[in-house]
Amino acid sequence: MAKHQTTDPDLAARRARVATMRGTMSNRAMADALGVGESTVRRDLAALDAERAAAKQATAPAPADAPRHDAQPRRRLEIEVDDALADALRTLVAAVPGARHDLANYRAAARAAIRSVADTIRDEERRAAATAAPTGRDRPRARVAS
Repeated sequence: MAKHQTTDPDLAARRARVATMRGTMSNRAMADALGVGESTVRRDLAALDAERAAAKQATAPAPADAPRHDAQPRRRLEIEVDDALADALRTLVAAVPGARHDLANYRAAARAAIRSVADTIRDEERRAAATAAPTGRDRPRARVAS
């Protein structure tokens, strides 16, 4: 007697039912409810776990330390942190709810502070340039008849 091959829609439907029963029933109870063997339920659960892990890995962002293939080479800046600067960094990190006091968050706080100050200076320079009196250099010269 030939063994019945489960078609893909049948397999997908069974795995969907196993996924919904997971956590509420034992493997044996699921097997009885579906009319299959307990080993089949175990294989379906393993396949569901593998699919979930593959999907999670595919959508996971690259680690922050991993350079992208099109990224410019990284530049490093080392700063000596005195007590006043360390206190300022702790204050910045403490302002973010749930942030841990670790090196990565101190680094992120320092980067954010530097960018914030630079953005403020650039905005002020643009505002000053927009309100400055014209110098006349950008006007076209009048032609003099000779």
